[in-house]
Amino acid sequence: MIQFAATEHGAVRVRVVGVGNAGGMITKRIAHERLPGVECSVVNTALKDLGNCQEIRALQIGTTLTRGHGAGMDPAIGRKAALEDANRLRDFLGANDIVFLVAGFGKGTGTGATPEIGLLAKELGALTFAFVTTPFAFERRCHHDIAAQGLEEIKERVDAWIPLSNQRLFDPELGPLKYQAALDYMNEAVLAAIRGLVEVLHQPGPMSLDLADLRTIFKGSGRAVFALGAGKGESRVADTVRGLTKYPFLQDARVESARSVLFSLVGGTELGSQEVDQLATEIGRLTGSDSNKIAQSIHPDDSLQGELRAMVLAAGMGEAAEPAPEFGLFGERGAGVRG
Repeated sequence: MIQFAATEHGAVRVRVVGVGNAGGMITKRIAHERLPGVECSVVNTALKDLGNCQEIRALQIGTTLTRGHGAGMDPAIGRKAALEDANRLRDFLGANDIVFLVAGFGKGTGTGATPEIGLLAKELGALTFAFVTTPFAFERRCHHDIAAQGLEEIKERVDAWIPLSNQRLFDPELGPLKYQAALDYMNEAVLAAIRGLVEVLHQPGPMSLDLADLRTIFKGSGRAVFALGAGKGESRVADTVRGLTKYPFLQDARVESARSVLFSLVGGTELGSQEVDQLATEIGRLTGSDSNKIAQSIHPDDSLQGELRAMVLAAGMGEAAEPAPEFGLFGERGAGVRG
């Protein structure tokens, strides 16, 4: 008989940190989901924005520098605010096994502070992921330039960084969306990706993974992308595969060159071995054969009878081949629109 020590050494400590206004709003949605074992918190320079997240543990940074009025779309101010309060941020973050940073890149606090917070989280021993949204094409040229600067800076400060272009919310697969519905889709996408990784850690199954596996796969892995798919009934496998391959945030990424791949599958207890094999084969075609770190997590869920839910997180591929945005509202592509 195995005897367990009366400690919580086996518990995985997971924290989601929303940085800036966009990151705070997404984190607020994640907090409402009450994912098991996940603590949510927000960091901002603007006191007004922190007021929108009153039910979440919050930290105002740069109080001397900004006096609570935000970074003024200047990432240098966001960075200085994080550096000014580095000790407070360390105490605020605490000890974690995994930290998910969530931010919008294109303005001040999110772009400037997120790389510094990511570095602090790594120094404290956490495996760090950064989900960062980038501007719509109709936003001003300066926002795109700021976002590009932020993406360059985040690379060396977190283990895996996942850029999410807001422009992908106009993908034909999603159909016409109202503006708020598009923002809600982004919120749900980040939530689903984090939920998928948390399920991998917490759910038992015939093929399960632990924290050490995730560290092996994603530590220092670099740029990453994820895709989600689901299906039900007789066409569930085909629908799940189609959802994965057509997922908006997977487009324009060279997934076949990924060095690290995580494939998670959740289904009802009637999930067949042939279905698992078919899905795994399709994932192999999607990600290519160059991946040298591949991990699969498969576990049953009684609440999903007749249904499938799958996630792929691929990391370590080349840079995105995203098309240059057309600044239709403020000028044409390459017109040098000023901020």
